[in-house]
Amino acid sequence: MQVITGKDFIIEEPCAIAIGKFDGIHKGHQWILDELLKAGEKQLKTVVLSFEPSPEVYFGRQEAHFVLTEQEKQDMLASMGIDYYILYPFHAETAKMEAEVFLEEVLLKQLNMKHLVAGDDLSFGYKGKGNGVFLKEREAKYGYTFKLFPKLKIEDEVVSASSLRTAILSGNIKKCTLFMGREFEMSGTVCKGNQIGHKLGFPTCNFVPSEEKLLPPKGVYVTLCDVDGKTYPSVTNVGVKPTVEGESQLGIECHLLDCDMDLYGKEICVRYLSFLRPEKKFNSLDALSEQIKADKEKAKMYFEKQ
Repeated sequence: MQVITGKDFIIEEPCAIAIGKFDGIHKGHQWILDELLKAGEKQLKTVVLSFEPSPEVYFGRQEAHFVLTEQEKQDMLASMGIDYYILYPFHAETAKMEAEVFLEEVLLKQLNMKHLVAGDDLSFGYKGKGNGVFLKEREAKYGYTFKLFPKLKIEDEVVSASSLRTAILSGNIKKCTLFMGREFEMSGTVCKGNQIGHKLGFPTCNFVPSEEKLLPPKGVYVTLCDVDGKTYPSVTNVGVKPTVEGESQLGIECHLLDCDMDLYGKEICVRYLSFLRPEKKFNSLDALSEQIKADKEKAKMYFEKQ
């Protein structure tokens, strides 16, 4: 997949385009992207066009934390077989560009658009006038085809980036998995911790999550840990180690169940399965040790039931 940043580009091959942030690439997004890939089977190059920053962030309607980091999203789109991923700069000039100008100059001239797919909340151009009605009215004039997708519903709830974010922020891991069709995950490079877990008999692999990553509530989770192509049952803490004096940086601590390996310097991926308990400050390290034992047993019971 070719990644293009900026606005000075031209793709001469006929293209099928999907416009959107696609944060999380949830099941609703997958529905749209599946249609894009079908168009790709008809000799069209597939393009995902996103704005950077997203209009929601630019106008202050959303914090700059996302279900997928930019690299995670790019990796996932590439694995799906998308040909081009474009990060089009969104600033004052972009916000003031008329929808007709964006359609003619960017989508048609620069991208040679022949087919466009999008969710029914699509909007681009000044005051968001580039919506479904706008694009449908211009199909014949400009010679492209257009398909608009309604919101996907699962268990009578709309699947959207905002509903997915709400599920993560509330610690509803089950709903998050249902909406994405896969586990919510975080990746990082294992770094040296303070060795408290090792001293307590529960060695952990620690990493600091990306600043752009949307995090679930602080607490303990049943997880899977992927490292070197293998998957290990694990229990993971998201938090700042409130029982340990001097700890303030938020981090991820993952303990592999019944497996003690030195993973320092390795890239690991932690996939979240279930919420166990919120973060808590204990009166002593002994009390913390007893709680970790209990957490570990609950995690084992979870895996035994699967």
